[in-house]
Parts: sequence; structure tokens; C-alpha cells
Amino acid sequence: MCGIAGVFGRGDRATVDAMLATLHHRGPDDGFAVGNERFTLGARRLSIIDVEGGRQPMSDESGHIWAAQNGELYNYPQLRPRLLAGGHVLHTHCDTEILPHLYQEFDRAVPEHIDGMFAIAIWDDERRRGLLARDRLGKKPLYYCVIGDQLHFASELKALLVIPGFRLELNLEALNHYLSLKHVPHPHTIFNHVAILPPAHRLIFEPYAPLRVERYWDVSFAPDPAVAGLSDEDAAAEVRRLLQQGVERRLMSDVPIGFFLSGGLDSSLSTALAAEAASGRIKTFTLTYGEDSTTPGKEEDRRWARWVAERYGTDHHEEQVAFTGFPESIRKILRCFDEPFAGVVSSYFLSQLIAQHVKVALSGDGADELFGSYRTHRLAAEPGAVVDAGWRSQFVVFTEAEKRELFQPDVSAALECKTTTGLFEDAFARLTATDPLNQVLEAELKTVFPDQVLTYGDRLSMAHSLEVRSAYLDTEFVEFVARLPARMKIREGETKYALKRVAREYFPAAMIDRPKEGFLMPVTQWFQRDLEGYVRTTLAPERLALHRLFRQDRVDALVNRLYRAGSDYHDVNRVMSLVIFQEWYELYLA
Repeated sequence: MCGIAGVFGRGDRATVDAMLATLHHRGPDDGFAVGNERFTLGARRLSIIDVEGGRQPMSDESGHIWAAQNGELYNYPQLRPRLLAGGHVLHTHCDTEILPHLYQEFDRAVPEHIDGMFAIAIWDDERRRGLLARDRLGKKPLYYCVIGDQLHFASELKALLVIPGFRLELNLEALNHYLSLKHVPHPHTIFNHVAILPPAHRLIFEPYAPLRVERYWDVSFAPDPAVAGLSDEDAAAEVRRLLQQGVERRLMSDVPIGFFLSGGLDSSLSTALAAEAASGRIKTFTLTYGEDSTTPGKEEDRRWARWVAERYGTDHHEEQVAFTGFPESIRKILRCFDEPFAGVVSSYFLSQLIAQHVKVALSGDGADELFGSYRTHRLAAEPGAVVDAGWRSQFVVFTEAEKRELFQPDVSAALECKTTTGLFEDAFARLTATDPLNQVLEAELKTVFPDQVLTYGDRLSMAHSLEVRSAYLDTEFVEFVARLPARMKIREGETKYALKRVAREYFPAAMIDRPKEGFLMPVTQWFQRDLEGYVRTTLAPERLALHRLFRQDRVDALVNRLYRAGSDYHDVNRVMSLVIFQEWYELYLA
């Protein structure tokens, strides 16, 4: 696991060194860069595989092809002996070393042949060509910008901000989408002139030629008669087999591994399967809250997490978070994203705990998105449901009409044709699924999931130099579950139906059938009860005047609505999104 940075089209060691310095948290164990007058490529390293011999970047035998990666290649154990049998010379057991050799074999098709979570950069010095690629689901980030005839790229936005001459300009379209989604959707970033490479895409750089960004993989939710014909028992058995395989692949490490354990189904099942496969005692970690902010559901999660830890004999740890440090924590968290982000942030605190014990941890990310759990999924599974982009748009934080009222008139005019509903229209226009539930699952897996769930999973863990893996995101597992019919995902109101059949082999019904809680922080309670002074101060006229993007009367109305009887989570979401944007703006642009 690493952070990578570089420039194609010229050599610039000083700039790349400065970029790497901003990524120290992603790789505190080592930093190194190579290059010549045509390129510079560097990496910060978190040593997990081949701790002693895995310094990046790495080259082929000729020294003409160089590669660096952020992530892990889970099919490395299968690829390495094939390359050796084909005459390639490998000097280490680091998975990065196979990349230049795979490039020799497969050229630009390298990403089709690797499986895992990765962002890779390869430079071919003979052909003066650069290749960037991002993993299939978007677990690892890769940002880039073009300055003149050079391409700069890095694992995080902050690394691009130190490039000499980089202009910090607010991307209004990105802000518009953020206010609806709580995050900035790919390929946009909050800054003009910077993009994030979409999941399952590669980028080809050649001097004086247009950049080529192209998709190399896609997951199909189209009906599959062979899968649809499986009995409940056989479908659950295949889910279990593929999940166990995914867990075993993610136990590949030369350092100890820990486990996120919320007490919910997803992380508990991953923990149980790992405990069966691991050679020794595993470590588990749970997030809790102070007594004054612990909900009944969260207390149940803590109780079941302890039950799982005892049942499987884990070395169990808990971390308690209180609301009192929330404003200060938000500023630290925004530095992790470099963009406004109003999604889940609780894993920041749990990652802080886990990183004190291990460098690698497994989470339960992806199960909800694949099998169906959220409100949009439950509604889509109801009899007679008809879903489309307009239907999905009703679940946003700010609607298009609300944003028009919120923005100053000149901002609204500039954004007239740039709607978030249009993003959903694009997503729904490319669907392969035919039933409403799978249509929503597919659309969200390709949009909200990489941009929000995987984003907070990566940034908030890597802020503490912790690599997080999830067996639910194994490619074979995802491809199989995507083809399962809707009745295997939500049946008669029961969510994650096939996965729960597997879980019943391990856990009592009282644990599986209780309401979902998860890693959510009690932000509604905090904002409504404890943070009114902070909210009003942050959104005061003199603060909003720094950018003059929003109408003060509309912001005041939203805040006043939050602090009167009858306000709900939606009111919190809207105000929190504004508070976080204001904090971000003052950190980066004021």
C-alpha cells in the first residue's frame, strides 16, 4: 500500500518530491522517485508485502519500463510463477514488480490482467508513453491534471496543490453536485483543471497527443438464466464460497491484520470467515460513543460485536468518540479529503485506533450496496416499483429547485444546464439490469458507491497509514452477486436475503434480524442538541461573505428550521452540508 505521484512529459524531481511529501501518511515507511528528462515517478510506501525488498518504483530488466502502484494485487501469487515460466526475471516478492513485466506482455491491457485494489502508473521510456489505471470498483484514487504538455498525477488532491503554478479555482459544477450528493462525483473534483480517473478506466499519455481515457471493465447486472435458476440453498452456498475465497485472498500479508467489527452482519461474517481461515488469533476493533450520545441500536451493535469477539476468540478493542471534539475533528477530516465531504466520517476514529495495532484491516464495505439494504433499495424492491433518474433524484440532500433558491442568482445562472439529475440520467441510460431493485443497485454501485463509500473508506484509513480491504469487493464475488435476481437480495421486506442465509450458519437469529445500525455517528443528535452555537457561527453573514455563493436569507431559514420542533435528519443533512462546505472553503480558498 502506497501513495504515488509523478509527472509524464518532463523530468521534475523537485516537484515530485514535494508531492510525495504531502503523501507521507499513505506510506510512512519509505519514499523514492526515479526519472529522467522525460518523466519522474515516485511512491511513498506502507510496507505490507515483501517488507525488506519492495521499494517502489520498480522496473523491468532493461530499465526502460517503470511502475508504481497504490494498493494490492490479490492475484499476484498466480501471476508471478507464470511470468517466471515465461522467462521474466523477478528479484523480489513485491506485487508491484510484476507490473512492468505484465506491460511487456500485454501493453495497455495490463489492468485487465490484474485483480485487486489499485491505482497504477507505468512509464514506457522507449515509446515515450505513460499509462495510468484505477481498479474496477474505484477502491484506490488517482487524480490528474494537465499543465502545458505535461501530465501530473497523484493518489490525493493535496499532492497536486503543491505543483508550481497550480491555480486554486472552485469548480462550481462540482459544488452543485456536492450539495445534492454530500460528495463530489467522478470525474469531477472541487477544483477546476483537476479530474479523478473513473473506476475501471485507464488513461494513455503520449506527448503532444490528446489524453485517452477508456473503460477496460464493466460489471453486468443483466439477467443470467444459469444464476436465476439456482435454488436458495445453492445460491447461498456460492455466495459463501466466493466470500470465503475473497477473505482468504485478503489475508495475504507479511504483517498482522485486524478487522473492523461493528456488530452488524457484514463485518461480523467477514470476521467469522477470517477466524476460520487465519493461522492465529485475529484482532477486532469496534467504535463506541459516550453514554450521552449512544443510541439503543448502537448499544446493541456493541453488545453483538463483543459476542462475535468472544465466540471467535479475537483480541478485541473498542474506541469511544464523544461529540465535544466534533468541530475540530471536521477540520482534520476535511484535510483528508481536500474536498467538501458530508458523508460518513466515523471510520476516521476507528482507523486511528486500529492503526495503533496493525497496518492492514478488513471491513464489511460493499455488502449493503450489492445485496440491498438502504431505503432506495427497499423502495425499489416493493411490488410495482418503477425506477428511473427522476425517481432516484428524490433522495438527494438538496433538490434542483432548492439549490436554485439557495445559490445567488449569478451562480444559479452559471449552473443552469449542469444538474445532478443529469448525472442520474446518464447512469440509468447505461444500465444492464432489467428489474427495479437491480437497476438501483447497479446505478448506485457505479456512482455513489465509489465516490462516497469507497472514498471515505480510503481517505480516513490512509490518514492513519492503515490499509483497508473488503472481501465483499472481490471481483468474482461482485460479478456473481450482480447477476443474482432481485428475490435473492430483498424478499418480502427482508434485506440481503442470500447473505443472511449464509450468516445463519454462524450467528443467532436475534443478531441477524435486528434493525441495522452500523458505523454511523449520532450526528443528528449532536447537531440538534449540542452544536447550535457552532452552526450559527460558521454560517454567519461575515463568513458566507467570503465567497458570496449562497443567499443569506435561505441559509438562515434552513438553520432556523433545524432548531425548531419537528426538524429531522433531512434538515441536519442540509445544514451539515453547508457547514462542511464553509469549513472547507476557509481551509483551502479563503
